[in-house]
Amino acid sequence: MRLNPDYLVTFSVVAEYGNISRAAEALRLSQPAVSGQLRALQDLVGERLYTRTAYGITLTDAGQDLLGYARVMATTLSGAAEYLRTRQARSRPLRLGLSWTLSGYAVSLVADAHQTGHDVRVTSGHSLILMESVVAGALDAALIVQPAGPLPAGLAGHRFSAEDLCLLVPAGHPLEARGSTPLLAAAQEVFLWPMVGSAVARHAERLLNEATVLPEVQFELGSITAVREAVGRGLGVTILPPSVARPEIVAGQVSPVLIEALNVTLTYVVVVPSDVVVRPEARRLLDLVLHARRSAQRERAAGR
Repeated sequence: MRLNPDYLVTFSVVAEYGNISRAAEALRLSQPAVSGQLRALQDLVGERLYTRTAYGITLTDAGQDLLGYARVMATTLSGAAEYLRTRQARSRPLRLGLSWTLSGYAVSLVADAHQTGHDVRVTSGHSLILMESVVAGALDAALIVQPAGPLPAGLAGHRFSAEDLCLLVPAGHPLEARGSTPLLAAAQEVFLWPMVGSAVARHAERLLNEATVLPEVQFELGSITAVREAVGRGLGVTILPPSVARPEIVAGQVSPVLIEALNVTLTYVVVVPSDVVVRPEARRLLDLVLHARRSAQRERAAGR
């Protein structure tokens, strides 16, 4: 006797719903197809498995006996399907975009993903370009500075974290003792710019414009790393989130000074395709990034 496992899966779903029509909808089969499978299964068993009632079906003793095996088969096939989906999701590297401002997360994200058996490849760039890459399918997700306007069509955003922009000054700078300052107090300072056109640079430019501050001397250094080094060497000041200069701040080379202004908060979001539910790579990468955020929050809480 050759038993088709699909018959057992169908039988378990019919037993769960107690109704052939609703079971057919759940299985995405026609009602005649479901009825045909049930008849074929009854023929193999050699006796009735259910009886029809005004409200649906009721299992016979033979049906109750067979139901346990049918459920095991349905669970096994479902587990195998999930295993295959997981394998397929891991068959290629997960592609993550990181805003230049958030590139410091690259090491921990890749290392955490590796511990769970995932290969994550990171691309850094401007937030706008990274969003375009997610829309085009070149990236599975991107961790970026939330844009001022709405996200492009086809994208959904999930909050990651937030922090306030600060005026970063060399250690021992006169503004360090204040703790907070309006930007007008820094008007005579040499101002250091990271990547022109980046989200954080646009926010810094906005804050300077709102404070009517136009530094006489400005250096465009092209990267956050170069700006951090320049501030640490006493060559000027900059506006950046303090997290990007944490090593220099901890080492006592750079000090963050709070900016007395409105709208200084940067919000970081993970952007994924709107149809992330049907994109296993994007869904898995989103879970990995959000899990890394929770782990970092627990570590910070334990360190306090």
